[in-house]
Amino acid sequence: MNTASSSAPSIRTPALIIDGSGSDVFAGVLGDDGAWLATSKRAGAPLEQLFPSVEAVLQDAGLKLSALQSYIYCEGPGSVLGLRLCAMAVETWSRLCPQSAHYFAYNTLQLCAQLLCKDHDLPAKTLLVSDWKKGAWNAIHIENGIIGATTVADDATIAEWDGAVYHLPQRKGWQKPPANAQTITYAPERLPDLLNNPNWLRETNRVELYSSGVNTFAKWTPDRHRA
Repeated sequence: MNTASSSAPSIRTPALIIDGSGSDVFAGVLGDDGAWLATSKRAGAPLEQLFPSVEAVLQDAGLKLSALQSYIYCEGPGSVLGLRLCAMAVETWSRLCPQSAHYFAYNTLQLCAQLLCKDHDLPAKTLLVSDWKKGAWNAIHIENGIIGATTVADDATIAEWDGAVYHLPQRKGWQKPPANAQTITYAPERLPDLLNNPNWLRETNRVELYSSGVNTFAKWTPDRHRA
């Protein structure tokens, strides 16, 4: 089997990449030596754009679904609906064509952090955040070029941060970006640039999505809610 890189996880090609974590749907077919055979990036929700995007890249690459040997998917964080639709599609396709049931996952923020480190001479302390829920953000600390795990940061942590702050917008503006943050553009099409670095890409036994944290539930009380 062909592999995309000797130092990266052993990716069987051709491999289909799909990413529905943000406001655009990205799809691509990766060939030998980490080269794109075809890519598509469409604005809109995965419910409408996922299948046309995949159909387009397979046609451009001159391949049928049965020719795929593996899938590279975004595990999140990001749009829960988009991620789940992509996960269900991959699970379905790999059951229809069992030879393609090899899965490789990447984390949205880890991909962005790797690209930030590649493209910029970052300060000693850098914080990369994306939307999670009101008052809370998915976050990665980058200190002296070392990329940490994806965690959660609250508004106070970001406001008091004494280093650089970058913001990855993933959901439509129900929450303003941090005042001290610089906005970056999500670029999954640059995935081949990082295939020589195995730290951000991992092989999985099944399609698994990222969870920002454990759900907590408040006890219901009959009192009237007040401002």
